[in-house]
Parts: sequence; structure tokens; C-alpha cells
Amino acid sequence: MQNQISIQRSPSAVKDQATALSRKLSIKSNDSHGSNDANQGHLGIASVLSSIPQVDERTERGRSVGDSPSSIVEATNAFTLSKSSSERSLKSASGKSVRSIHAVGTCPLGTLRVHSPSPTRAPSGETYECLKSGDIVIVRDIPVGSLFGYDTRSLEITRKGQFEGIKNIPPGAHFIWGGSSKSSLRNGFWLMSMKKASDQYGEIIVKRWDSYGEILAEEVSAAELRIQTKSLPEFEDKLQSYDLSSSRGSDSPAVDHATAADQWQQLTSCMKGALLTRITGQKWNHWQVSSTHDVKPEDMITRSDEVLGFIFPKADRTFSMASRGRDRTEQAMDTSSHVKAIISGICTYEDSDEIIGEIQFCYLTGMLIGNAACMEHWAHVVKIMLKAYRLVLELPVFYCKFIKAIHAEFMLDEAAMSGGSILDYEPDLRNELKTLLITFKSRMNEQLLAQGSDLTEQQSAVGKAFEALESWLWKWSWDLRGNYVRSGKIQLEDGEMIDAELKDFEAEDERGEFRPVMVELDEDGREKGLITF
Repeated sequence: MQNQISIQRSPSAVKDQATALSRKLSIKSNDSHGSNDANQGHLGIASVLSSIPQVDERTERGRSVGDSPSSIVEATNAFTLSKSSSERSLKSASGKSVRSIHAVGTCPLGTLRVHSPSPTRAPSGETYECLKSGDIVIVRDIPVGSLFGYDTRSLEITRKGQFEGIKNIPPGAHFIWGGSSKSSLRNGFWLMSMKKASDQYGEIIVKRWDSYGEILAEEVSAAELRIQTKSLPEFEDKLQSYDLSSSRGSDSPAVDHATAADQWQQLTSCMKGALLTRITGQKWNHWQVSSTHDVKPEDMITRSDEVLGFIFPKADRTFSMASRGRDRTEQAMDTSSHVKAIISGICTYEDSDEIIGEIQFCYLTGMLIGNAACMEHWAHVVKIMLKAYRLVLELPVFYCKFIKAIHAEFMLDEAAMSGGSILDYEPDLRNELKTLLITFKSRMNEQLLAQGSDLTEQQSAVGKAFEALESWLWKWSWDLRGNYVRSGKIQLEDGEMIDAELKDFEAEDERGEFRPVMVELDEDGREKGLITF
């Protein structure tokens, strides 16, 4: 599929091949029949190029599907070199044009879409037995005292030659990272390991330790790539077998390998190669990030290697500028319209998984290598999502994924992050999220109960996912039970009744910046004192 896409979107490649063929034909013709025959050869090739329709260049995500590669090959092969005693000429072997192809398989032309195109596996040509168990990442000569990590597991290098890489990497998204010490800045790569058939071999991915920069870096030397690949059997026994069971903190209960691997799958369930390319601006399996990466400014036209291009807008405004009065208030208090606009207007092919994947990317990148921009963006997106109340009914499958994603992150935050919690990134983040969850639960219950017998299975699943999260949050003494009271009378211990107002839920009242403006109308229904021209 990847090869097809590249041919469809790059007709220039066909021209280059045809030009090379033209030169070859010209040389042969000059050798045997002279310059006139060569010119005929060139004319024949020119007629081939003119028969190939020009395809407009599209975005790298392939939003349209052009003619199939087989049709292009058919058009090229429609002209064959015919030998005769007096001349060689290119003649058409078929009158069928590329434009006569009306379908690809059983699907009409132009209807096929590739949501998350993945490159075909480019094996090194090696068929080592260890590659049948999964991909291999080679990172050699990491100096003593350095820190190396893969996914949620970290290793401190205590002796030379202790670590040469990782083997048996299962399918899915993975993160390898490292630093010169526990307290140093870190650098890492997101990788995507593809599923393979039983008769296929895994991929060998080679990275290197940059001694000068003291970071994990790309291996750019083709010779070194070849050497490391060919010499794999010599150090295969020094490769660390993929195992996350030792990634927990000292105070946490032991977790077996299968459970730990399953938890990582939940943490990366919506991360895809296309998303990683979009965020980092880099090509497949070269998605490099560091502790110092910042968010791409809105006014930056060209892409820099030191910025991350997130999908979810950074702005706090969640209402449309075209909205007025009550509509603006509702959009500011319920962010559902804002989130839906991002899905339909920014996400690739309206794939809402990109928002969940971005939350997962920000949490893991932020916590594993200490990227402040990622942690800040994680908090920003989660806070907006927890105010999208209508999505419980309108997009229940999407919202259920969101709840399960932050649940898995909270669990990892408790169990494995010895360096601290993401909730400590902002001083009031913990209390703010607790308040948002209490409010969300109340709004969610109101909506689900109002559905009555019309409640769907997907909508019910949102309530069950939230119940599981709420039950787990008891570990943090977060009590989300009952309806909140915004204002009313409270009886003190001595029996005195006083008026009280809970400031934590001020945003739930129509006050502040987004409150409706009260105006007085005249007999014709127009605002009094309004001047018209």
C-alpha cells in the first residue's frame, strides 16, 4: 500500500524512470543504428510521458487516491520496442488509456482512504532467529553512569558493556530514552513496531550514544548501520529482553511481565505513526524528542526540530467568536462544541483518536524525559475535555476512551513515577482536576438518567468507565460522591443557619467573563438606549 501511495502522489518518479529508459535506449540505438534511430527512441518515450495523466501533489497524509500503480505500468508497457531490419520504433501494444480505469478492485476511484498509512517493512535482509520474536533496538557503548530507559523501565549503566540493546519488542508504540545521569536532560525516540506474520522477521533499529552531546542520537553512518546489523549474532546474548515487570517503584507491589506489558498497551492505545509524524515533524521511526522541546508557536511558518506541533489548540477560548449572549455562555461552560470543531476541522479524516493519542503522547513524553511543554499541554487538554459534558451522549465511544486513558495514566502516576506526579506540575492542578471530576460526574449522571429507556450501550459504558476511575481515586482520598452545592444555607455545630457559597464551583454559575448581559427592552422588543444609524 505504501508503494502504491508513493507512485500515485509522485508522477515525477515515473518521469525519472522513463527518462533513464530513454537514455538507455538512446545509447543502444547509437551503437547499432545511429543518431536517427536514437531520436526515434526519444520520441517514443515522450509519447509515453504524454499519455500519463498529471496528478496534483497532495498532502503527505494522502487525502485522495489517484490511479493505481498497475494502470501506470500498463500505460508504460503499452509501448514496446519493435525490431526490424531497417529501424527500431516504439509502437503501442494496447490502445487502453490510464483514464479508462474506473475502479480499484470493487471500490470506485477516489473513495479509498488510508487513515494511518504505515511503511512496508524494510527488512535488513538478515534472517536471525532472534528476529522472529520481535524487533530489536541496538544501542551500544553507553558510558558508565548513564541512564537508559525503554517504555516505563529505566536502567542505570554500572559497568561497560552491560547493555547493548533490546530484543523481543512486541508490536505497538514504544519509547526509548536516555540521559547522562538521573538528573540530566534526556533525549529519546518514539518507535512503532509492526505486527508480522509467522514467517516474517523483525526489524533491526540502530541508534547510537552521542558522547559529545551525552544524548541518545540517530546513527547516520550507513557503514556503521551495516556493521551493527551484520555483527548482531556476536552480542545477541547481551541484549536486554523486553520486560516491564521491573519498572515499578520500590514501594509498589510486584507486577508480572504480562500485566505490565498490557498496561503499556493501554497507555499507548491511540498512538499511531501518523500522529507521531504530525507532532514531531519527522519520518517513520525517527520521531525524536527531548526534555527541551517546546510547543510550536502559532506564528511559526516553517517547522523546527526543537518544537512540537500539537493538534489541540493551545488557546483557552472555547467559544466561537460568532456566538452571542446565551450561546457564548453555554459554549464557554460546556466545551463540547469546541472539541467537536477540533475533531472535524483539525484531526486527520476526523479521527478523534488523535486527541486521545495526543494526551497519551504528552503524558508519557512529559513524565519519562521531563518535558515541561508536554506536561503543560496534557493539563490543558484534560481540563477542557472534563468540561465537554454533552459528548457523553453525542460521542460516547470517544469519551469512554478518554476516561480510560486518564485512568491508566493516574495508575502509572501512582505506581511507577518515582520522580513525582504530573499533578504536581501546576500548584493547583490536583484540586482543579478534583473539582472538575466532581462537576463532571453530576452532569454525566443527569444526562444518563434523563435518557431513560433510550440509553444506549455505548452511553452506559461511559458511566461504567467513570465508576471504575472514581473507585480507583479513593486511593488519593478523592470523594466524588453526591451532588455539589453551589450556594445555600448551612447549619453550624451550634445550630445557627448561615448563607454560604462554594467558590470552587463559581464557573458553574453564569457569572464572570461569560455571564449573559441583562438588558431592558422597549415596546418594540429593542434594547433601550441602543443608538442606531
